[in-house]
Amino acid sequence: MSNIEYIFSDRRKKEQELKLTYSKYIFNSHLIMFLIIVLGAALINYSKWLAVASKFELYSVFIAATLAFSYYLVSTKVKTYIKEADSVFLLPLEKYYKKIGAKTVMSLITTHIIAVIIFYFATKPITNIIGSINKLGICLLLMIIILNNLLKYFQVIHYTELVWIKIIQFIVVFVQILVVFIVNTYILIFDMIGVMALAYCTYYIFKNATNKASLEDQEKFVVKWNEAAEYDKHRMESYLKLVNMFVDVPLSGVKVARRKYFDVLLPKVTKENFTKENSFKYYYYRVFLRQENTVYLALRLMLLAVLVIFSFKNTYVSAIAIISYSYLTIIQLVPLYKQMSNNIWHSILPVAESIKVGSFKKMLSIVILITTFILTIISICLNSFEVMSFVTNFGAFILANIIAKVFIGKVK
Repeated sequence: MSNIEYIFSDRRKKEQELKLTYSKYIFNSHLIMFLIIVLGAALINYSKWLAVASKFELYSVFIAATLAFSYYLVSTKVKTYIKEADSVFLLPLEKYYKKIGAKTVMSLITTHIIAVIIFYFATKPITNIIGSINKLGICLLLMIIILNNLLKYFQVIHYTELVWIKIIQFIVVFVQILVVFIVNTYILIFDMIGVMALAYCTYYIFKNATNKASLEDQEKFVVKWNEAAEYDKHRMESYLKLVNMFVDVPLSGVKVARRKYFDVLLPKVTKENFTKENSFKYYYYRVFLRQENTVYLALRLMLLAVLVIFSFKNTYVSAIAIISYSYLTIIQLVPLYKQMSNNIWHSILPVAESIKVGSFKKMLSIVILITTFILTIISICLNSFEVMSFVTNFGAFILANIIAKVFIGKVK
């Protein structure tokens, strides 16, 4: 028993050390200072908005925040720390995994309770105006958080994840948070129905996760090692893809998806696309729009820049946001050339290396040009229509593309 506890304790410790290492690179002094400034601006705008907001706006913002927070509570993954080889080497110690699972669930419950406390203080200025605290609702919310995480754990470890149960979990959590802050008879009735539905889901999972054919010397619940290992692998991949927005991380593989909504951005399939000069330009566009750690990296950073521009509504801050976006995006996209050159398709066509490099540089230049132009237009629309605003924003646009050009020139 001590052996399996040591193994999982060591895995937990190594993952924490890995995340701490990446955090040191991401949250450097410059970024922390920038985030403090953004937080200060957001709080100032928040207080100004509260003074003039109507009841409808207050309810709308609170419901939107509750929806987002409910999604976070339901979508947070359980850390199983199970690997593929465990189905063979740890199978004799399967009955001892329940203690490790209990620690995992308790850790997630604690994290969610802390998140609820933060959500409470963040929304308190709104809830003081539109409602009051329901103490019974708080107790029920804590119970639902516990049930929610137990359901996650049992689905991942012993049973199968079911979409309809996730939907019920989301609805119940959402309604319960509303009940905590808004006292309404209809919401209370709906809440009680939801709690009963969640209790039924718990019973359903426990019943179906039981090994009915088990003997007396076997465990009541069988660990689904392979499914749990695949689940934890996806959990870690999601974290690494997020971190990859800021620093280079060792991704074990790049998933390719068929995204029809990006087809409009692809060049049309013609004979011209398969000439020696244009072939790799076409391939690079396809790779950029298909890989999860490329197009979505640029989109996420664009969204972050838009949030900064919208929060401050200051021409000079917007200019810094546009330039920062260009820098952060290009330093992440430049290494993509080496990553693609390691794939076999990169060496199949008899095309000179200079053509490949030139096509890749052109693709990056167009991506930065289009995205920074969109950010510049957004900045002009959100700020005052003055000559100085136009000059500052287009100056930032030009400087952002010059910075990108410098880094693109390093591709060899």
